[in-house]
Amino acid sequence: MGIIVTLVGGFGAVLAFVGALTALFAGGIGFSTGVADAESFTVRAIGGLFASFIGVAGALTARSRLRLGASFLIASAVIGLFLTFWFYLAGAVMLLASATMALWPSSESTEGI
Repeated sequence: MGIIVTLVGGFGAVLAFVGALTALFAGGIGFSTGVADAESFTVRAIGGLFASFIGVAGALTARSRLRLGASFLIASAVIGLFLTFWFYLAGAVMLLASATMALWPSSESTEGI
């Protein structure tokens, strides 16, 4: 199950990174044209980039420790949605889906046969 969570979470983290990078470019364009809140939007986009790195760390951690990786994935999705909502939305959905898969009770029994 860890490899599936890693793949889906990694894909979600890449989507989140692209969304935060797009938000950073939008903030830069707003800053260069003189829009009033462009500086704060650019700073929030940089925070979204860091949140996507937390998602990558969560996806890689999920291979060996599912619950810790799931907590990183959830934290990345919540922080990214708080900072850059519409740009981060597609990645956050994937991050939350992989965290849900990691926390879902497995049907495989861990007790020996």
